[in-house]
Amino acid sequence: MLSNNCSILLIDDDADVLDAYTQLLEQAGYHVSACNNPFDAREQVPKDWPGIVLSDVCMPGCSGIDLMTLFHQDDDLLPILLITGHGDVPMAVEAVKKGAWDFLQKPIDPGKLLTLVDAALRQRQSVIARRQYCQQKLQVELIGRSQWTVRYRQRLQQLAETDIAVWLYGEPGTGRMTGARYLHQLGRHAEGPFIACELTPANAHTLNELIAQAQGGTLALSHPEHLTHEQLHQLVQLQSHEKRPFRLIGIGSASLVELAASSQIVAELYYCFAMTQIGCQPLSKRPDDIEPLFHHYLQKTCQRLNHPVPEVDAGLLKGMMRRVWPNNVRELANAAELFAVGVLPLAETVNPLMHIGEPTPLDQRVEDVERQIITEALNIHQGRINEVAEYLLIPRKKLYLRMKKYGLNKEHYKGV
Repeated sequence: MLSNNCSILLIDDDADVLDAYTQLLEQAGYHVSACNNPFDAREQVPKDWPGIVLSDVCMPGCSGIDLMTLFHQDDDLLPILLITGHGDVPMAVEAVKKGAWDFLQKPIDPGKLLTLVDAALRQRQSVIARRQYCQQKLQVELIGRSQWTVRYRQRLQQLAETDIAVWLYGEPGTGRMTGARYLHQLGRHAEGPFIACELTPANAHTLNELIAQAQGGTLALSHPEHLTHEQLHQLVQLQSHEKRPFRLIGIGSASLVELAASSQIVAELYYCFAMTQIGCQPLSKRPDDIEPLFHHYLQKTCQRLNHPVPEVDAGLLKGMMRRVWPNNVRELANAAELFAVGVLPLAETVNPLMHIGEPTPLDQRVEDVERQIITEALNIHQGRINEVAEYLLIPRKKLYLRMKKYGLNKEHYKGV
C-alpha cells in the first residue's frame, strides 16, 4: 500500500523504461513507486491518496485505459497521465475524453512531463484538501452518531464531488433540506446561488423564473410532482446537457418508485434521479442521534441568549429517546429551545435548575416561570408580537394581557 509520502505511482511493463522515468522524477524531487504489473497497481492505492498515476497505455493483458477505468471506479478524481506511442495517439485522445488527466507521446519530453506532473499533483492536493474540509464540516455540523447519519455524511460527501441530480425523500424535519444545502455548499456550484422552493399547484407556474435564478448554482425543488409533465420534461432536458446549467435537487415525501408508479412524475425524471436517491430516516428509527442533537440545539440556543447551558438529567434523555417525534429534528430543536428557557420538553413542568433557593408558593412559582418564558420568547423574536404569539401557541390578545400583568413592554426587546 502506498504511503502519503509517495506522490507518483509509475506503471509500465518494461523495467528499463521504469528505471529511466523513476530516475528523472526522483531527480526532480518526487517520491516514486514503480510497478511493472498493472494487475497489482490498483491494490496499492489507498483511499484519498494524495498522489497521481503515470501509466503506459500498451501493456500485455491490461491496457492503461482499462486500468484507468478500474482506478476511477474507486476514485473518479484520481489524476491519471497516460504515456503513448505515436500510433496510439487517437486512443489516448479518446482516453482523455473518458477521464484521463492528459497524455504524453513517446519519446517523452522531460520538461513537458514534469510540467504535467506538477499541475496534476497540485490539482490532486486541492481535491484531497476539499474532501478533508467537507468531511470535517459534515462531522461538526451534521449532528448524530447513528449508522444512518454516518452513511448520510459519506453519501453527501461523495455526491458533492459531482453535479448530478439528487433526490432526498422522507418525513418533514428529517434533514432533507439540510442535505440539499450541504450538497450546494460543498459542491462545484458553491459560489453560485442556492434557490429553494416548495412547489404547490399555485406557484408551479414560476418554474422558469426559478431556473433563471439558479443558473450557475443549485435549484432545490420540494414536491416536483406539482409540476406539469411538460415542465418535468424541461427539467430533464436541462439536466441532460453535457455542462449542466445548475444542480437539481428534488425533495419529497415519497420515493421515486412510488411517485412514478402513481404517474406523479414522468419516467424520464425517475431515471434522472434513480442512481442518487437518499431516504432520510425519521428520528424514531435512529434514536442514537437524539442526545447529541438535543445537546447541539441546547448549546446553540443558550449561546444566542447568552445563558449558561443547563445540565440535562439522564432520565429526561431516556424519555426523549423513547418518545416519538412526529416533526423529527425540527421538533427536537424546538424542545431544546424550550428547555433552555426553563421548560421541560416532555412534561408540563419547568427545568428544576430554575428553582434553586428558598421554597416559594406554587402560584408564585407558576407566575415566575410564565414571566420567564414570555421574556425569553420576546428576546428570541426581538419583540415581534405575532411571532411570539405563534411561538407560544396563544392568541395575541391573551399574550398582551399576560405582558401587561408582568409589566413587559415589547419595545424593550426590539433590536436585542
